[in-house]
Amino acid sequence: MNNKTKFALVDCNNFYASCERVFEPKLEGRPIVVLSNNDGCIIARSNEAKALGIKMGAPFFKVKDLVAKNDVVVKSSNYPLYGDMSSRVMKIIGEYSPVQEVYSIDESFIDLEKLPFNLMSHMQSLRRRVKSWTGIPVCVGVGSTKVLAKLANRIAKKYPRFDGVFDIDELPYERYCKLLQSVEVGDLWGVGRQSAKKLNRIGVHNSYDFYQSDVGVIETLLGVNGKRIHQELYGKSCIPIESIPPIRKQIVSSRSFGCDLKDFDELNQALTNLTRKAVNKLNNHKLSTTTITVFIYTNPHKKDKPCVHLSKTIGMTSAIQDQSQIIPLVSEVLRLIYKPGYSFYKGGLVLGNLAKNYQQQDLFSMNQNSPTQIMERKKSNTIRSVNNRFNESIKYASELGNNRWLPRADFRSSRYTTRWSELLVI
Repeated sequence: MNNKTKFALVDCNNFYASCERVFEPKLEGRPIVVLSNNDGCIIARSNEAKALGIKMGAPFFKVKDLVAKNDVVVKSSNYPLYGDMSSRVMKIIGEYSPVQEVYSIDESFIDLEKLPFNLMSHMQSLRRRVKSWTGIPVCVGVGSTKVLAKLANRIAKKYPRFDGVFDIDELPYERYCKLLQSVEVGDLWGVGRQSAKKLNRIGVHNSYDFYQSDVGVIETLLGVNGKRIHQELYGKSCIPIESIPPIRKQIVSSRSFGCDLKDFDELNQALTNLTRKAVNKLNNHKLSTTTITVFIYTNPHKKDKPCVHLSKTIGMTSAIQDQSQIIPLVSEVLRLIYKPGYSFYKGGLVLGNLAKNYQQQDLFSMNQNSPTQIMERKKSNTIRSVNNRFNESIKYASELGNNRWLPRADFRSSRYTTRWSELLVI
C-alpha cells in the first residue's frame, strides 16, 4: 500500500484537435489548427501543426499561406462539443480516485495517497479506459506534490518510452536537476509571465535556478505563492487539491461580433443572449450578484480610428439571480451607454460581487417571498429547465432579430454530442 503523498495530473493531449479526430478519424496524423471566436486566431494545434512552426495565438490571416501549403486542417472552435467531451473524460478520471480537482477543460488533478494499488498500473488503466470510452488520448504525471505532478506530465508527453505515464519521484536526483535546467522558469506551474520577468532580473532563468534560489528571496519577490512553489519542488506538499471549487468572484460573458454593429436593437439582441448565458452560469453555481457591468467598444485594430470604449456599472442593494430581473437591467444600462454613429466590434457584461445564493432582505427591497416574486422565480426556473432540455427553444423577444452579431464559424464541425440534428451518421 502506498502511504506517501501522491498526486497525479491527467492531461488530455491536444484536446481540441483530439475532439475533432474522435468524430473524423481520417484526420489522424494530419496537422490541425483550431481557431478562436470569429475565426480570428490560432488557439489550439496538433503536434503536426506545432512541427510546422505555427504559433499559438497567431492571427489566422497571417498563416493562411502556410496552412494552405501544408494541407493543414482548419476548424472553428466548437465549444459545445469540447465541453461535453471534457465532462465525459472528467467523469471517468473521477472513478480512479476519491478526491478529484477539475483544473481546466482538459486537466484534472487526483489524489493517489493511500490507494491500495500499484499506482503505475492504476494510471495505465485510466489512460486505456479514457481512450477506449471517449477516444481522447491522455498522459499522466505522478509526483509527491502538484508542481511535481505537472512537471512529470511534461515528461510523459515528451517521451513515448514512458507510455504516457511518468512518476517524477522515481527520477534520480542528478537527472531531476537536469530536468529543471531544461524548463524555463516561466513554464513552471504557478509562475506567470510577470513573475518570470521579476525572476529573470535577478538571474533566475530556468527552474533549476529557481530551485537553488534562497526561499526568502523568492517569497519577497513572489509572495507566499512563490514560496509554496519553491517548497513543492523539494517534495513538500503545500498546494492541496481543491475538491470543492472556490466561489467565483465574477462571471464574464462577452463576444466579438460577426460584423460591426451600429443599431441599438442589434446590440441589445446580442447582449440579451450573452446575459442569458451568464445567468445560466450564475444559477448553475448557485450564486447571485449585486453588481452588473455592461460594456461595448469599437474595433481597436483599426488604425485610422481611435477605439471607443463605453461601459457602466450598477449596484443592487439585494443580491439577485433571476434572468427576468437581470436581462431588463442589462438592456437599460446598454441604452444609457449606447451612442449612435459608432460601429461596435465587441460587447458583453460582467456579473460581479458574487455570493452563494440566498434571499437576504433589506428595509427598502420588495418582499422576495411575495406571491409575485415566487411566481417570477418559478417562471424563470421553468424557462431554464425547458431550454436545458430542448436546446434553447424559449427566447426573450429582445433576442429575436437578424443574428448579424453571431460570430463567424466557417470551419466548425458538427456538435455531434449535443444536437440531435447533428448526430454522426454512418
